[in-house]
Amino acid sequence: MTLSPALRTGLLAALFLLFSQVLFWPLVDFAERIARPAAIDPRPAITFTALDENRKVIAGGEVFTAKRQKQQGYYAPLVPGATYARFAIPFAVIDPAAPTGFYMSLRDDVAEVRVNGMIAQPEVTVSRQQGSVNVGPHFVPLPPAALRKGANVLELDVRVTGTVNDFPTFAIGDADALARAHRWRTFMLLDLPLAGIAIQLFTVLLCAVVVWPREDRPRINAIMLLLGLSAASTAVLSYLPPSWPVTITIWLYMLTSCGIGLSAIQYAQSDGAVKVLPGKVMRWAWLALPVVLGVPMLWATIEPASAPALFAGSLKASFWFVSALCALAAVLLAVAAARGGMAFWFERLVLTVSFCFFILDRLGSVFELHSLLDPAVPLTLPWSPIVGVPLGLSMILSLARQASEARRTVVQSNAILAAELVQQNAKLEASYEAQKQMLQREVMLVERQRIVRDMHDGIGGQLLGLMMQVRGGGASPVEVEQGLQASIADLRLIVDSMDSAEEGLAETLRSFEHRVRSQIEAAGIALEFFAEVDEAIDLGPRPTLQVLRILQEAVTNAMRHSGARRITVKSLAPAGGPIRIAISDDGTGLPEGYRRGRGLTSMETRARHLGGQLTIATGPEGTRLSLEVPVSAAAAAD
Repeated sequence: MTLSPALRTGLLAALFLLFSQVLFWPLVDFAERIARPAAIDPRPAITFTALDENRKVIAGGEVFTAKRQKQQGYYAPLVPGATYARFAIPFAVIDPAAPTGFYMSLRDDVAEVRVNGMIAQPEVTVSRQQGSVNVGPHFVPLPPAALRKGANVLELDVRVTGTVNDFPTFAIGDADALARAHRWRTFMLLDLPLAGIAIQLFTVLLCAVVVWPREDRPRINAIMLLLGLSAASTAVLSYLPPSWPVTITIWLYMLTSCGIGLSAIQYAQSDGAVKVLPGKVMRWAWLALPVVLGVPMLWATIEPASAPALFAGSLKASFWFVSALCALAAVLLAVAAARGGMAFWFERLVLTVSFCFFILDRLGSVFELHSLLDPAVPLTLPWSPIVGVPLGLSMILSLARQASEARRTVVQSNAILAAELVQQNAKLEASYEAQKQMLQREVMLVERQRIVRDMHDGIGGQLLGLMMQVRGGGASPVEVEQGLQASIADLRLIVDSMDSAEEGLAETLRSFEHRVRSQIEAAGIALEFFAEVDEAIDLGPRPTLQVLRILQEAVTNAMRHSGARRITVKSLAPAGGPIRIAISDDGTGLPEGYRRGRGLTSMETRARHLGGQLTIATGPEGTRLSLEVPVSAAAAAD
């Protein structure tokens, strides 16, 4: 049978809530058992007399009765003019020598304790906590010398506060057992609340300094608000001094308490993306909350007679309000856990259990509640101050876990990126290799085209002209030989430009010198060759060939027509250029009024193609041909 998504979500949410209760109730039962004496005195009423500020009996010594109000203790209307109330508690002792103690669930403002008229506790401050709402327990060991077998009377002078004479639940019995319960209850009501405030505020600061992703900010803001209000509520309950006006104390407590409910809903909605209350409603609720809670407090200040009823009604309404919102928030968290495949289950479980503690604390002030595991164990602890420690610690653990997961995610992402980078590098290398091969093929093709073009323009033209002369019968053997020699020389130039162009202009000039020296000296002419050329200068094959052709043409003309005994070639090319080459001879020079032949014209044309200039100077002392070419212009002509 296949479950529908809605039914599956509902069942998982119910299991989540059930598991939270399996954790919640054993904790409640255990805490109540260790922080409470085994036998709280069950008497339904105790008596008291009213005292003035000097602790003198007033109202004619009339005896008043304080009746027990469920688990909250004993309450009686305030006696006009009374500053203290002297409560009288008769009790029986079987063995006066056995350690006997007196335990109170709340300290109250006990000024003095007497047993059968003997002081058991003098008028001293006995509490580390001065809260006006939630205070620690009280324990007084009764002096054996004051006890007697049978009937005894315990008298306590208690300062009157609030609007009623009140007295907490108490127990008289074995001193060791009562002291143990007192220590545990003190730990839960004094130590845990103070630690909870510190831990929750630290967690808020920790959340505030972390840079959260945009999608996490609403949830983190809600948990910061929840923790801050929980700490503030505990501070109001446990540490706001009694000297503060009771209306302000109650208003602050209701404000922080109702704020806990609103922030619980806000967190649950942002966590599970389940919107029960729209954002606009939530904003108006936050704005209206101080005003709504402040109206009855203001009226109680104006009409003091209505204060008890207003305080009681306002507190009860706030208890129901917080309980309903926390219950709804717990359900939303359960649904979020079910929908999310139980992701973040630890945080959601801790918050759900914490919401249950908030509910139990409020409903315990309205009803007389007992442990679900044992109906004989009443629930009397104020749970809101206690829950701060586990709530704050769990959120710190959650932050640590999220930081660990974020680090693991970063490490995994880096590993994935590294693997992808290796793949991309491999693809790039393959692409680069393919492009390199294509470029090499293109270079080879261009070089082949250049060689074909050079051979066509040089050797091809020369051979074609020679062939036309032979066919026409106008070519003598000497002309044929000269034409073939010219073609061979041009072929050698092409080969030289190909062989040495990659090694630079300096190596090309050395190769040219090696080739032409034997030719010039065979003709009975001396050759002086000087070259100061930077080894780094590289013009490329085609410009190098043009330079060689100009040199070849100049040397050939000097050999054939100048009648020189010496030919001098000087090359100067510093780093960055320009290139300067001079070819001079000591011949007779060019005749006066000479006409430029095809050779000189060709050399000048080649020089212009290189971006340079060719100049000729002639006279009786010989002829000098100078070539000047900028390196950048020559390289661009390739």
